[in-house]
Amino acid sequence: MSMIQREVAWRLFAKEFNQSTMEISGNENERTPSYVVTPLGAMVNRVYMVGVLTETENLGTPEDPMWRARVSDPTGTYFVTAGQYQPGAATTISSLEPPSFVAVVGKASIYRPDDETVLTSLRCECVKEVSEELRDYWILEASRSLKKRLEAMEEAQRMEEVSVEELVKLGYDADLAEGIKRAALHYSSPSMDTYWSMLEDSLMYVLPEYERTPVEKEPVEEEEVEESDLEELILDVMQEMEDEHQNGIDYGDIMNEVMDRENISESEFEEAVKNLRSLGHVYEPALGSLKRIY
Repeated sequence: MSMIQREVAWRLFAKEFNQSTMEISGNENERTPSYVVTPLGAMVNRVYMVGVLTETENLGTPEDPMWRARVSDPTGTYFVTAGQYQPGAATTISSLEPPSFVAVVGKASIYRPDDETVLTSLRCECVKEVSEELRDYWILEASRSLKKRLEAMEEAQRMEEVSVEELVKLGYDADLAEGIKRAALHYSSPSMDTYWSMLEDSLMYVLPEYERTPVEKEPVEEEEVEESDLEELILDVMQEMEDEHQNGIDYGDIMNEVMDRENISESEFEEAVKNLRSLGHVYEPALGSLKRIY
């Protein structure tokens, strides 16, 4: 008797997953898996992701819980669920305190509440609190996976008709080639520039060569703000703004407001934010946004 092969868990950024609208339904009698097909051709049954747990909520009852968690990576947010059929994962989610770094393995699914809306989520198989270093390593893994799909999709876009055989000859594995063909038929041509920019932005988290060049410090006539005072001002500004930005405040909006109040340079602001992150006062729920840790 042949054994059913366990599906590989994709390292996949939230933005690509959340833009997926194609699902291939499996056959329970034949024990064939279901897949969510992303715009870049990943045929996803299971996902392994590491990010920042920003929110947990019990949508059920104490007796019959259904936990939902929001877990953010540099590109967006995964919605992760666990209920009575995933008791271990549900118990772990209920005990976690946001914000914290977590690793999640879950089954990919698509839900259509109406004809116009498509929602993606992960049905959690396991979840574990992890370190920031593991999150950074996962970003590198997800970036390598994304780059491979981008290159494969660009090859496919140069073909008059997407061919699995030709993609395999170019060195791509058969499963990815099949996913690329299915994605090309289902989706309008994805914006490759958008995905390449997403790749570069994600790498900014972990690769020093992608860091922005600091702005030269400009001389100021007034007495410079002490570092601790600047950090306190940033936290005060964030507290004032967070009622209207509960899922995170745009980095540029915070910087502009702080620089309107104090005569500082952009590099001073960036250094103060870096110190606040290292002290555990703020974190990034998504790329380009900040949120206070209470």
